[in-house]
Amino acid sequence: MAEAEKSWTLAELAEETGLAPRTIRYYIWRGLLEGPVVAGRGAAYTASHLERLQAIQQLQSDGLMLAEIARVLAGTAAANRLPQPVSWQTYALADEVVVQVRTDVAPWRAKQIRDALREFLARIEAREA
Repeated sequence: MAEAEKSWTLAELAEETGLAPRTIRYYIWRGLLEGPVVAGRGAAYTASHLERLQAIQQLQSDGLMLAEIARVLAGTAAANRLPQPVSWQTYALADEVVVQVRTDVAPWRAKQIRDALREFLARIEAREA
Protein backbone atom coordinates (compact mmCIF):
# COMPACT_ATOMS: atom_id res chain seq x y z
CA MET A 1 0.00 0.00 0.00
CA ALA A 2 1.45 3.40 -0.97
CA GLU A 3 2.06 5.97 1.77
CA ALA A 4 -0.68 8.25 0.39
CA GLU A 5 -3.16 5.37 0.73
CA LYS A 6 -2.14 4.46 4.27
CA SER A 7 -4.86 4.66 6.88
CA TRP A 8 -4.93 4.36 10.64
CA THR A 9 -7.48 3.25 13.19
CA LEU A 10 -8.19 5.66 16.02
CA ALA A 11 -5.89 3.69 18.33
CA GLU A 12 -3.09 3.71 15.75
CA LEU A 13 -3.53 7.43 15.10
CA ALA A 14 -3.44 8.07 18.83
CA GLU A 15 -0.25 6.05 19.18
CA GLU A 16 1.35 7.79 16.19
CA THR A 17 0.62 11.26 17.59
CA GLY A 18 0.94 10.54 21.30
CA LEU A 19 -2.58 11.88 21.86
CA ALA A 20 -5.33 10.09 23.73
CA PRO A 21 -8.16 8.79 21.53
CA ARG A 22 -10.62 10.94 23.50
CA THR A 23 -8.52 14.02 22.66
CA ILE A 24 -8.74 13.20 18.95
CA ARG A 25 -12.51 12.74 19.26
CA TYR A 26 -12.69 16.09 21.09
CA TYR A 27 -10.79 17.80 18.27
CA ILE A 28 -13.30 16.34 15.81
CA TRP A 29 -16.18 17.56 17.97
CA ARG A 30 -14.60 21.06 18.17
CA GLY A 31 -14.22 21.14 14.38
CA LEU A 32 -10.42 21.25 14.48
CA LEU A 33 -10.19 17.90 12.70
CA GLU A 34 -12.41 16.26 10.09
CA GLY A 35 -14.13 13.03 11.08
CA PRO A 36 -12.80 9.69 9.87
CA VAL A 37 -13.05 8.84 6.17
CA VAL A 38 -14.73 5.57 7.15
CA ALA A 39 -17.07 5.77 10.15
CA GLY A 40 -18.17 3.14 12.61
CA ARG A 41 -16.26 0.22 14.08
CA GLY A 42 -13.79 0.25 11.19
CA ALA A 43 -13.16 4.01 11.37
CA ALA A 44 -10.19 5.00 9.24
CA TYR A 45 -8.02 8.09 9.36
CA THR A 46 -5.67 9.27 6.62
CA ALA A 47 -2.36 11.06 6.33
CA SER A 48 -4.24 14.37 6.22
CA HIS A 49 -5.63 13.61 9.70
CA LEU A 50 -2.12 12.87 10.95
CA GLU A 51 -0.75 16.09 9.42
CA ARG A 52 -3.59 18.14 10.92
CA LEU A 53 -3.01 16.66 14.38
CA GLN A 54 0.70 17.39 14.11
CA ALA A 55 -0.11 20.98 13.12
CA ILE A 56 -2.43 21.29 16.15
CA GLN A 57 0.30 19.93 18.43
CA GLN A 58 2.84 22.38 17.00
CA LEU A 59 0.51 25.33 17.46
CA GLN A 60 -0.19 24.23 21.04
CA SER A 61 3.54 24.02 21.72
CA ASP A 62 3.78 27.58 20.37
CA GLY A 63 1.38 28.57 23.16
CA LEU A 64 -1.88 28.91 21.24
CA MET A 65 -5.18 27.86 22.80
CA LEU A 66 -7.68 25.73 20.88
CA ALA A 67 -9.85 28.72 19.94
CA GLU A 68 -6.80 30.45 18.47
CA ILE A 69 -5.72 27.26 16.73
CA ALA A 70 -9.17 26.97 15.16
CA ARG A 71 -8.79 30.47 13.71
CA VAL A 72 -5.29 29.73 12.39
CA LEU A 73 -6.39 26.45 10.82
CA ALA A 74 -9.53 28.04 9.37
CA GLY A 75 -7.27 29.68 6.80
CA THR A 76 -6.67 26.22 5.37
CA ALA A 77 -10.30 25.10 5.70
CA ALA A 78 -13.17 25.59 3.32
CA ALA A 79 -14.02 29.25 2.82
CA ASN A 80 -17.77 28.70 3.34
CA ARG A 81 -17.50 27.34 6.88
CA LEU A 82 -18.98 29.47 9.61
CA PRO A 83 -16.62 30.50 12.40
CA GLN A 84 -17.02 28.78 15.74
CA PRO A 85 -19.53 30.61 17.96
CA VAL A 86 -18.05 32.62 20.79
CA SER A 87 -19.69 32.82 24.20
CA TRP A 88 -19.09 35.64 26.64
CA GLN A 89 -19.61 36.12 30.36
CA THR A 90 -20.79 39.58 31.35
CA TYR A 91 -19.84 41.09 34.70
CA ALA A 92 -21.70 44.25 35.72
CA LEU A 93 -19.26 45.66 38.28
CA ALA A 94 -21.08 48.97 38.67
CA ASP A 95 -23.86 50.87 36.90
CA GLU A 96 -21.38 52.32 34.43
CA VAL A 97 -18.87 49.45 34.33
CA VAL A 98 -19.58 46.25 32.42
CA VAL A 99 -16.83 43.78 31.53
CA GLN A 100 -17.18 40.92 29.06
CA VAL A 101 -14.89 37.89 29.17
CA ARG A 102 -14.76 35.02 26.67
CA THR A 103 -15.86 31.70 28.15
CA ASP A 104 -13.39 29.61 26.15
CA VAL A 105 -10.28 30.85 27.95
CA ALA A 106 -8.01 28.40 29.71
CA PRO A 107 -8.98 27.67 33.35
CA TRP A 108 -5.81 29.29 34.71
CA ARG A 109 -6.54 32.44 32.64
CA ALA A 110 -10.17 32.51 33.82
CA LYS A 111 -8.95 32.44 37.43
CA GLN A 112 -6.55 35.32 36.75
CA ILE A 113 -9.35 37.34 35.17
CA ARG A 114 -11.77 36.68 38.06
CA ASP A 115 -9.09 37.68 40.58
CA ALA A 116 -8.39 40.90 38.65
CA LEU A 117 -12.11 41.68 38.44
CA ARG A 118 -12.51 41.15 42.20
CA GLU A 119 -9.61 43.54 42.81
CA PHE A 120 -11.06 46.11 40.42
CA LEU A 121 -14.50 45.81 42.02
CA ALA A 122 -12.96 46.38 45.46
CA ARG A 123 -11.32 49.59 44.16
CA ILE A 124 -14.62 50.80 42.69
CA GLU A 125 -16.47 50.10 45.94
CA ALA A 126 -13.74 51.78 48.02
CA ARG A 127 -14.01 54.99 45.97
CA GLU A 128 -17.80 54.99 46.26
CA ALA A 129 -17.65 54.69 50.05
